[in-house]
Amino acid sequence: MDEPSAMDVEGYRSASDLVKRYFRQLTQGCGRRGCPNRNCFNCVDGPGKLDPAAAAVRSLELAGQAQKGFFSTAPLCEDEPPFLNLEVVQELVADALRDGDLKPLMKEVAAVFSNSDALNRSFLQRDTERQALAERHGMPVEAVSGVDTDAVVQGYTELLKLQSNEVLAALMNATESLLCKLQVAQQSQPSFVSSDHSVRQFFILMCNQLLLEPQYHKQVLLPLLSLIAALPPSCSDTLIRWLSIMPTQQLQQMVSICQQFITVRLYHTQRVDDAVIAGTRVLGQLYSANETAIAAGRRLDQSLPFQAFYNDAVNQEVNLKDDYRRWKAGRGEFSFCDHAFVLEPASKSRVLMYDATAQMTHEFEGAILRSLFVGATSPYLVVKIRRSHLISDTMLQMSLRKDDLKKPLKVQFSGEDGIDEGGVQKEFFQLIIAQIFDVSFGMFVHDDDLRQFWFNRSSLENEREFELIGILLGVAIYNGVNLDLRFPHVVYKKLMGQDVDLSDLKTAFPAIGTNLQQLLDYDEGNIESTFGLCMQVSYEDFGEAKTFDLVPDGGSIAVTEANREEYVRVYVKYLLDDSISRQFNAFQRGFHSVCGGDCLQLFRWEELELLICGSPVLDFEALERVAQYDDGYSRDHPTIQLLWEVIHSLPLEMKKKFLFFSTGSDRCPIKGLGNLNFVISRNGADEDRLPSAHTCFNHLLLPEYKGKERLLTQLLKAIKDTEGFHII
Repeated sequence: MDEPSAMDVEGYRSASDLVKRYFRQLTQGCGRRGCPNRNCFNCVDGPGKLDPAAAAVRSLELAGQAQKGFFSTAPLCEDEPPFLNLEVVQELVADALRDGDLKPLMKEVAAVFSNSDALNRSFLQRDTERQALAERHGMPVEAVSGVDTDAVVQGYTELLKLQSNEVLAALMNATESLLCKLQVAQQSQPSFVSSDHSVRQFFILMCNQLLLEPQYHKQVLLPLLSLIAALPPSCSDTLIRWLSIMPTQQLQQMVSICQQFITVRLYHTQRVDDAVIAGTRVLGQLYSANETAIAAGRRLDQSLPFQAFYNDAVNQEVNLKDDYRRWKAGRGEFSFCDHAFVLEPASKSRVLMYDATAQMTHEFEGAILRSLFVGATSPYLVVKIRRSHLISDTMLQMSLRKDDLKKPLKVQFSGEDGIDEGGVQKEFFQLIIAQIFDVSFGMFVHDDDLRQFWFNRSSLENEREFELIGILLGVAIYNGVNLDLRFPHVVYKKLMGQDVDLSDLKTAFPAIGTNLQQLLDYDEGNIESTFGLCMQVSYEDFGEAKTFDLVPDGGSIAVTEANREEYVRVYVKYLLDDSISRQFNAFQRGFHSVCGGDCLQLFRWEELELLICGSPVLDFEALERVAQYDDGYSRDHPTIQLLWEVIHSLPLEMKKKFLFFSTGSDRCPIKGLGNLNFVISRNGADEDRLPSAHTCFNHLLLPEYKGKERLLTQLLKAIKDTEGFHII
């Protein structure tokens, strides 16, 4: 047989020598446990034990492929770069412990972690394992990484068990060397990574728990994050897809690595540099992976909570006003507003307030300018209302002043002398929300078990009333007032324009949701005869039984196994969308007429609920810790100590009344009562005098009571009736 040129290039002396090499590889193996070469006896997915005749035939076939230059499909183990898998690592560690010689282990680790090709073919799953993983997540085999994540993590753990600085140095120095090579490649070729196969190295490196150590941040973690952040879009998408199916514990570790890096860097440099930007972008890839996992149907307890991506340093150290300006300028500069997953609701609320201030300032300046030419106009949204006509007066004035809705709100009750510095508007919102949501008003229905409201599909009120509620929500947000709204979460999802499904129905209407799920899960008999359903919904309207066809002529179409999924889908759509479309669309239109815009999109629906309603957790211990004292009171004053004893002993409803009495609202800021500016001042020594408050300033005026019983009696008298604003 003639010796082909390809063999000359590879240095093979003859075709017969090549056949012998393949024969030895097939029958004896290369000696490396778990070799990934499928034409090797040591490969788990290899040919297994072949008889000499079969091995000879296969050797000739492989040599023929090699003669044609197809070495990629017929590799020789000795020509392949080194690799690692868990078995190899465990064997090397065991040899090191037995012989007391770390050099073979260090040599192998250094050879693999400094070589892209070697690392990309390390810790690979067997074909059967990869197939099973793909089937478990409903993905094609080529869509999963092929990397055995558990083996990678255990491999790192095995190396750490040695507690050898030499081994760790070999690992991290080799990693640093690899990253330097990749950075050089990136500089000469922006698409330095062009295949899914070559993304494996970044996946493996991010599993290294040593990256949590600050000593490796500059030389190893910084270049690693910079390279991952610069991946071409297709490779970035691949990495996100792989991350979305990795064990939650490992995803959490990667999030912790990025969070710690961003935090340390920000506190150290006091500026948003390229390192912080790279860390934030990689954290964004992890966030996308987590959201992908949730959207794909993984249970929430197997995914990370979205709060895990908030970064304390960003929220505390970054100048969000400057960040907002960069974001609005739209010049392509980095802004955390483009990576809002790191921002807490309170920070997003501040951004919204910056936006509101900008818009209000614009309105204010416009009003001043117009007053020079057409007469005086108010720089405020002034609402003058009668308590006896709260809804109609509000609706009339806000409908006439739609251009003023983003101005600062000032409320004046007819016949009352209160000057609105914040307290009157709080009371206004409290009163009007209570009236609108009164079930006798007919706009909403109330679930007594869940203690929440839903739109009344049979409401006779016109769209203006529902639009007013949306406007009130927007005005409240722009004026920093929390509202006591008791909607199921699906309302906030719909406000944000998100689709809703059966899982949302289960939270809004648990009984109906459970029944629909039982219908989907039923497999014990004939669905039509068991459930007796048709494509129709029955409901009661003012005592009269009515029906609605979910599909044309739905009353004559039985629900069967074939169409039960369609039945559930159209039922959910009817109940959450179609049946209340008139009411909800008006409500949403009113809300977006005030709050619509880019800033609203910073919020998740969960955060929007917090923005509107404030934190549901009333932590009075936190309020006690941040309270300030004036006019002779201090934290250690006997009356103050008695006050907190009394407050902590009150039932929740009375605590809420106390909060409303003192601040004008029974809701607390997004970050909780620990973020409230609350002041308690001494108001004389007359024990017959009741406590009072400047609700505009969250300021409680407390006489110096000597006994606990007297303090409790007087405080309860004061908070029993908190309606009305009075000059003190």
